[in-house]
Amino acid sequence: MNTLLHRYRVQLPHTFKGPDLIVLQSPGPPAPSVGKVPRGRRDGLPAHLSSLAQRAYWALLSQRRDQSIVALGRSGAGKTTCCEQLLEHLVAMAGGVDGRVSVEKIRATFTVLRAFGSVSTGHSYNATRVAIVMSLDFNAMGRVAAAQLQTMLLEKSCVARQPEGEGNFEVFSQMLAGLDLDLRTELYLHQMAESHSFGMGIWPKPEDKQKAAAAFAQLRCAMETLDISEGEQRAIWRVLAAIYHLGAAGACKVGRKQFMRFEWANHAAEALGCEYEELNTATFKHHLRQIIEQVTSGPSRRGLEEEETSSGLKMTGVECVEGMASGLYQELFAAVVSLINRSFSSHHLSMASIMVVDSPGFQNPRHQCKDRAATFEELCRNYAHERLQLLFYQRTFMSTLERYRQEGIPVPFDLPEPSPGTTVAVMDQNPSQVRLPAVGGAEDARGLFWLLDEEVRVEGSSDSVVLERLCAAFEKKGAGAEGTSAFRSCEQPLQFEIFHQLGQDPVRYDLTGWLHRAKPNLSALDAPQVLQQSKREELRSLFQSRAKLPPVCRAVAGLEGTSQQALQRSCAVRRAFASSLAAVKRKAPCSQIKLQMDALTSVIRRSQLYFVHCLAVASGGRQGSLTPLQPGGDKPGTGEPLPLDIPALRVQLAGSHILESLRLHRTGYADHVGLPQFRRRFQVLDPVLMKKLMLASEGIDERKAVEELLQTLDLEKKAVVIGHSQVSKATFLGHRVHPVADPDEP
Repeated sequence: MNTLLHRYRVQLPHTFKGPDLIVLQSPGPPAPSVGKVPRGRRDGLPAHLSSLAQRAYWALLSQRRDQSIVALGRSGAGKTTCCEQLLEHLVAMAGGVDGRVSVEKIRATFTVLRAFGSVSTGHSYNATRVAIVMSLDFNAMGRVAAAQLQTMLLEKSCVARQPEGEGNFEVFSQMLAGLDLDLRTELYLHQMAESHSFGMGIWPKPEDKQKAAAAFAQLRCAMETLDISEGEQRAIWRVLAAIYHLGAAGACKVGRKQFMRFEWANHAAEALGCEYEELNTATFKHHLRQIIEQVTSGPSRRGLEEEETSSGLKMTGVECVEGMASGLYQELFAAVVSLINRSFSSHHLSMASIMVVDSPGFQNPRHQCKDRAATFEELCRNYAHERLQLLFYQRTFMSTLERYRQEGIPVPFDLPEPSPGTTVAVMDQNPSQVRLPAVGGAEDARGLFWLLDEEVRVEGSSDSVVLERLCAAFEKKGAGAEGTSAFRSCEQPLQFEIFHQLGQDPVRYDLTGWLHRAKPNLSALDAPQVLQQSKREELRSLFQSRAKLPPVCRAVAGLEGTSQQALQRSCAVRRAFASSLAAVKRKAPCSQIKLQMDALTSVIRRSQLYFVHCLAVASGGRQGSLTPLQPGGDKPGTGEPLPLDIPALRVQLAGSHILESLRLHRTGYADHVGLPQFRRRFQVLDPVLMKKLMLASEGIDERKAVEELLQTLDLEKKAVVIGHSQVSKATFLGHRVHPVADPDEP
């Protein structure tokens, strides 16, 4: 903690932690970083994002292996900014082929992603509501041949419902404030609705509307940089305008399921290029379409269709309108991602990839000094963060200790407890993962997602039943209960607590209405058909490519791609969804959340992983609202005390196994290389041995040759150890021995 704070106060927010990096949230807006690349030896670079990018780049060239950089941390801690800077450094350092990938395009991509995938909250102006995987494909010469963007876990419900203190997706306020008069009149946006059920078209201050208009101009410039044509942009504005009109139309809360304001609903239909009756049927009258499909599809699918129809009949009119709006936005977001990938696509051959992963951060209402319980959407974000923390745990501790065991290297280090897997199990454990009987004698211990998916198909079930089953499976009762629990029921009805961040940062959730949320929204499922059958050519051409996509993968955007690397990533996503095809066919929202995280981890698991731990230094304020530090001072420029939240920093350090991973890095042997590779790199330092090996008529005994080489080098005792197949170097050896360039490597 002392090291981090001292570096932060002298404007050094980056600190290396073994192979990973710690970044303290920078006060003020991020400054352009391309061009400020630290210089030095490969293993002697100062702590900086560009240094981590260079490490990954050199590892890719030397090992011909995919690399992944994953950002972890709280919401508003600057993860998206770090990912953007990492990609800019990689592209600026390696250079692109034929200009398909450039720094300007990377910046334009993040401008578009912030508009379509971020919302304004109490602690961040751009809180990410989608997980992205940006992949750079490198050719044999080490240059960027192509790039691909994949997105998952889009929180499409933000279009219609926002928690208190949060806004809608930024693109709506930008479009409503920045559209020119002619296009505004064409889309019936020249007059704002007096009341809007989605909360659009509201700016608390006049300057907010001016900022939104300026941001819209930047968005259009970014789209032009990405080669998005004027006609494609107009199609995008049409869908956004239709969503706005749906929110203005609303729905009757009593009586028949229908639009409350016919005029606004008619505007939405005209913007989408369809008749009012078509939009009305797709939004409310699912049972008519389902009956026709049941008759034409035969008895084999009738059971599933009847189940979905019965679920749709129980939907209210408001839920139907919200579902249509969220479904339209999901398809629009996927189309925008497809246009971005078109700009980055290339037919050049690629060797390996560097993938940069940014996902929604961990969020607790207590961080904003709010006394409310967390929502279902916040549970999904925290679940995604815990899954990535579990991946960090597996790579840092489990894989490393297993390698030591296989190589026969004694390292005095025990696997740290608890594990993030305990928290993850509360949400997604299925019966096949259970090793011990659950408390209370329950034999079918299931995580929350599985329980919701199961109970939603039981007639007469309720939220209280879900909570009872969850308590029976995971709540430890009595003084003699074994193990630690990551779950606790609260005194308030239908509320429970999950001990996130290894129990350091518990979050209280309210289960009310979650069972109803676990049902598939049939209006959202009908939205793609409305767009693909539009009478407007620009809309039909923009969304027709999505019709060829298998329904099981519709929740993931960016599966298109022609390069070998892109096809491999797309196949990994499809395999993850195929692992639970039954749940996907039921269109179960909870199961799809888990499967999307399975797909995300499967894409990056086989690569060499690096992690960027982004720590929030201030609590309760927006990112970018702090005054920049003065060099060598403890106060910001205004003379006020530095708003550092020391307890929050301690919680983040303790909840992410940062200290334990550093301890293992120092105790063990972090650097390792195979015996043949080590001998080839360093044999030039021993000319006698090198001549002897060159004259050898039979096969070389690699272990014996390495032992002779180490005797010649005369290194410190225990600095380098020889395993069964690898040579491992201790961290304290420092930089005394530098490898000689391998003639077989670039």
